[in-house]
Amino acid sequence: MNAAGQCWLLALGLGLSFASRADAEKPAFQASLSCPPVTGPGRIVCELSARATEGTLVWSDALVVRAPAFARPLRSRFVAQLGSAATSGAASAKLALVAVEAGEGKLELLARGVICREGPAGEWCAPVRAPLTVELRVTASAKSP
Repeated sequence: MNAAGQCWLLALGLGLSFASRADAEKPAFQASLSCPPVTGPGRIVCELSARATEGTLVWSDALVVRAPAFARPLRSRFVAQLGSAATSGAASAKLALVAVEAGEGKLELLARGVICREGPAGEWCAPVRAPLTVELRVTASAKSP
């Protein structure tokens, strides 16, 4: 084989190697958390969404790992509701917190799930998890004159 052919085979091999590494780095479970800023003490409602990028998400929950002192969660664990059969790879949940004063701080969660996939020996399932951090912001309420 000539040098040009060897270079082409090497380039093809490197391309396959990079492609398989990129696919391997893609997580099978993705989760996100959003918490809108609020004015004054009261309720904060955050939205968690989780999805399987491969296979089917069959169960999901989240644990509150850390919350700022000014905003406490009503529950430390909450179960996400799975989507319909058409969206079998997704789940969502709402997390409620009570803000007792103005402040800024980080809310940390651990989203967990179980994803099932078809394999050569039949269906198999595995646990997955994703740590999440979001900034909570509660501003002071405007005082009435």
